[in-house]
Amino acid sequence: MKKLLCCMFTLFCSVHLLYSQQKEYKAYLVATAHFDTQWNWDVRESIDDYLHRTMVQNFWLFERFPNYIFNFESAQKYAWMKEYYPHEYELVKKYIKAGRWNVVGSAWEATDPNIPSSESFFRNVLLGQEFYKKEFGIKSNDIYLPDCFGFGYTLPTIAAHCGLIGFSTQKLQWRKNPYFGEKEKMPFKIGLWQGLDGARIMAVLDAGGYGTSYYYDDISTNRRILERAKLGPDNTAYSYYGVGDRGGSPTLPSVYSLEKSLKTDGPLEIISAKAGQIYEDYYPFEKHPELPVYDGELLMDVHGVGCYTSQAAMKHFNRRNEHLADAAERASAVAEILGGLEYPSDALRENWQRFLWHQFHDDLTGTSIPQSYTFSWNDELIAQTRFAEAITTAVGAVSRALNTKVKGTPVVVYNPVASGRRDVVKATVKMDKRPSGIKVTSQKGENMPAQLIAWEDGMAEILFVAQVDPLSFSVYSIQPGAAAASKNLQVKNQTIENAVYKITLDAHGDMASVFDKKNNRELVQAGKPFRLMMFTENLSTDYPAWEIYKKVLDGPSTSITDNVKISVAENGPLRASLRIERTYQGSKFIQYITLTDGAEDDRIEINNEIDWQGKKALLKAEFPTTVSNEKATYDLGLGYVKRGNNVENSFEVLGHQWADLTASDSSYGISILNESKYGWDKPGDNTIRLT
Repeated sequence: MKKLLCCMFTLFCSVHLLYSQQKEYKAYLVATAHFDTQWNWDVRESIDDYLHRTMVQNFWLFERFPNYIFNFESAQKYAWMKEYYPHEYELVKKYIKAGRWNVVGSAWEATDPNIPSSESFFRNVLLGQEFYKKEFGIKSNDIYLPDCFGFGYTLPTIAAHCGLIGFSTQKLQWRKNPYFGEKEKMPFKIGLWQGLDGARIMAVLDAGGYGTSYYYDDISTNRRILERAKLGPDNTAYSYYGVGDRGGSPTLPSVYSLEKSLKTDGPLEIISAKAGQIYEDYYPFEKHPELPVYDGELLMDVHGVGCYTSQAAMKHFNRRNEHLADAAERASAVAEILGGLEYPSDALRENWQRFLWHQFHDDLTGTSIPQSYTFSWNDELIAQTRFAEAITTAVGAVSRALNTKVKGTPVVVYNPVASGRRDVVKATVKMDKRPSGIKVTSQKGENMPAQLIAWEDGMAEILFVAQVDPLSFSVYSIQPGAAAASKNLQVKNQTIENAVYKITLDAHGDMASVFDKKNNRELVQAGKPFRLMMFTENLSTDYPAWEIYKKVLDGPSTSITDNVKISVAENGPLRASLRIERTYQGSKFIQYITLTDGAEDDRIEINNEIDWQGKKALLKAEFPTTVSNEKATYDLGLGYVKRGNNVENSFEVLGHQWADLTASDSSYGISILNESKYGWDKPGDNTIRLT
């Protein structure tokens, strides 16, 4: 009996001691080394120096601090380790297996989450996880973006549908203005973020600075972490520590502080954590009603909104590659089924990887030094060429399965999108003599509107209308024909019209009137033309590529009105165009306004060719319409979002391929489509502007 009582007393003492050691607050400490692939350096320096340094410095720490765990993202960087440092890469694999080096982020590269298309974002995660599974036998569970310029509404949706459960950042601290009440810049420290389709992931929105360091401190008493823990669910905080932006490792005193703090008596229980550990600890989230939920966007206000537009060429190349990649994959899949052409999976994957890593948040965003874009443009153009070659090869293979026995020259039109279209096709065909006109016949025997653009050395450059089904390959017959004329299409010095619109320019070349004939409605506000306009003040001295201030957009603007020349650029039966030339302080602007007859005639095309020499300036296309609504609708790729007029914390905003302003009574609407622009603002109920 005495023995039993002794055992019970010992057990009671043990339980009491354990209970007394439980702490009220808890902090997940996440070691990191933020690594900008390109920024104030180019990719050569990253590979030659920073990548190797990241490995060896952490190896040294692993051997001296048994509880130290290092978190590192970007499958692209692991691929470079394998290629350039095979010996060190094998050591990385050893430490991954031992649980000391933690693979995070899930993606091929730590992508900007705003500008890439939804398909690019999905593909980034797919290729990253595929690499991690093949190389390390594991997958990551999170989106890890310590340093990015805002986070769009699609992020939680995409992450959740990729099987990921968490996201962390510290960047929302860079917001200039409050979003929630009078002080708060974020909805919570730790909680659940709901995407536009209702999907949810756990989100750490205030992880502290990724460059946080300690100097032989007791972190269990750290005041800042303790304050965040008090505001977190279950008195919990999540805190980065480490270095940035050149990779490497946390400092020796920081890691020493971590090891010491695991055993100290402060109010914080310190956990040396893997980045995704907290998400696993709270999963499934339905069992944790203490987690607050936020449904909405997490964009920036000042810092980062310039990234929607900076380095226009990168945006153009990226959008082009996104479209070509999708078209190449669809055509190649059909070619394998119909044409017996083996699907080029390795080549397409390599091409995706080549341009996806440039979606990194200082590359595609336009915030790196000029010399880095030598490498970015090179990869973008190589990928573009190879995707185009894949399309040509695949369509050629599919063509062999089509009936191309027509009276004239057969031309195969490939429509890669998942909707039917009636649009203008441009083609070059062989014709021994210059024809007076062009005859184009569809597979159904229908004569299609067509136009000769030019003829030289036996080759005719033509336009014709194609009516095509979703994801289809259609054969058209091209022959010389009689000259055609249009009754609806008319163009003069300052006017152009078709069956739908009549457009009148003012003396400056701006669109003073767009009259909808079918609805008997003027679309342009009286005295406020659709125009190119410029803001010539930049209040940002430290981050001019990153930042746009609302005060600038509210301020005076300048129209582009110097040395205006208006001429007729094209006057054909299918297509007509006005050409407007202008200059402003060394910059040259050529604009084409185009209408069609027999194609998508309710679409007005405005093409700009700009030799941009402006400094500290912002160029916008302004549309003061006769349509009124406090809110406009913006494309996000896999959905849309409605936003109101410019306010202090939301003025330059994100939109992908279109924005729409429909009257509040739904009686009429105007949509503005763009080729590769992402920055918009809405100064009033009637006006929308594209940067």
